[in-house]
Amino acid sequence: MTASDSSRQRGTRTDGSERAEHLAGLIMAFARREGMKAGDRLIEQRLADALDLSRAPIRLGLKALEAAGLARGEPHRGFVLAKNPTSGAAQPALAAVRRNEQVYASVAGDVLASRLPTDVTEAELKRRYDVTRAELQRLLDRIAAEGWIARLPGYGWRFAETVSSPESQAQAKAFRAVIEPAAIAQPGFALPQEVIVRLRERQLRVFEGELEKMTIGEIFHSGCEFHEDIIRGAGNPFFLEALRRVNSIRRLFAYRSFADRDGMRRHVREHLRLLDILETGRYAEAAELMAKHLQRPLVAGLS
Repeated sequence: MTASDSSRQRGTRTDGSERAEHLAGLIMAFARREGMKAGDRLIEQRLADALDLSRAPIRLGLKALEAAGLARGEPHRGFVLAKNPTSGAAQPALAAVRRNEQVYASVAGDVLASRLPTDVTEAELKRRYDVTRAELQRLLDRIAAEGWIARLPGYGWRFAETVSSPESQAQAKAFRAVIEPAAIAQPGFALPQEVIVRLRERQLRVFEGELEKMTIGEIFHSGCEFHEDIIRGAGNPFFLEALRRVNSIRRLFAYRSFADRDGMRRHVREHLRLLDILETGRYAEAAELMAKHLQRPLVAGLS
């Protein structure tokens, strides 16, 4: 099947069914990242918080998973996984997520390499990346939310020139090297034991083989989740909001830098070492390690 054949086939579905399949894929990808197994509960509020969505689209995605035989409703338990996220049955749902990440990475790469004009139309983007209207709208909504494209008055879109500059990359890195150690050094900083356990389990799964199966988007998301969960320990929402904002800008550079899997493993080892130090309450030492961790070259990936 050619790319144009695939695009036509995708285009035969309604936007509603395509959205439901997309949401189902996001839920299954989350279950895979969390190491969930068949029989585990798919809790609506937990999914909504993790995917930054309301509960209504989560329900839509859960129903799509049920229709695909990947989830089932149980009395007094809500939805549970019917298949392991790593099973062959889950791959079609995950494939849609991977495709979206590949298109996103292609756009990011083209912007960084100046292969796209500053001003573009939806028709141009749809043709260039062989996406459906619904796929393109999700892509543009995501990029706009991250701050590196904006709708022009009346017609077309404009990429922000500043977010792809080397200066922006250096500034983002310098900013994180200030705020993240400072958050750990706050007098009231505390990281609950259950958070440390959860983060350690995630990082060990990545280190022990999951890294080779993850898309670039999943790798980046894993790193963001790790650092955002730690900065929450300061109990100051301004730290978290600032980090989320800089992560949305940093994503552009990170997508170009994730070829170094050995470098990423080194970063995961540092994540695990940082958790060991935080677990014993040695916050001054943890802040110092965080500062060193963030000063490593971006090509190492997960910082």
